[in-house]
Amino acid sequence: MSEFERNDLGLVDYIHCESIGEPGQRMFNIMARSERGETVVWMEKEQLFQVGVSLRQFLVTRESAPDPAPFDVPPFDSPMPIHVEFKTGEMSLRHDPASDVFTLVASDIPQEETGPEPLAEITFSFQRDQAEEISKRSLTVVAAGRKACPLCEAPLNPGENHFCAKVNGYNPTENPMDAEHS
Repeated sequence: MSEFERNDLGLVDYIHCESIGEPGQRMFNIMARSERGETVVWMEKEQLFQVGVSLRQFLVTRESAPDPAPFDVPPFDSPMPIHVEFKTGEMSLRHDPASDVFTLVASDIPQEETGPEPLAEITFSFQRDQAEEISKRSLTVVAAGRKACPLCEAPLNPGENHFCAKVNGYNPTENPMDAEHS
């Protein structure tokens, strides 16, 4: 079994989220970079949505400190820059009210051959203006996928027929009653 790897980018100067691929086949990530290194954390659509919603809730319910204290960045003693990329299983978000800094912690998905525990974790922190930006961006990225059926809200695949459960399997763009009464 490998040793658990814990990395901390400290306060990042760049944070961004995106989706890659066609609607219905997209993959989602958050990228962060600081002078210590960089990370790409891959995740499910619902996870990115929760990051956006959670940040929005933090921003609304926690006011900015009028005179924020300096953020206490953990020591960094590695001669090599951090480069971590994985698909996350668990994430947590916290806010330090004294410094008004947000911190995201993500752990990789445990692999069957290594046991039930994750092998890597990445932590990075960001300022309030970056939290506002990533919250808006994550919700925009998630919403940019397939359009939803107006009746059942299932995602519609372009170029494919949709059989809506709300109209008993009939295509909602066609009126099944017209065929009977013609």
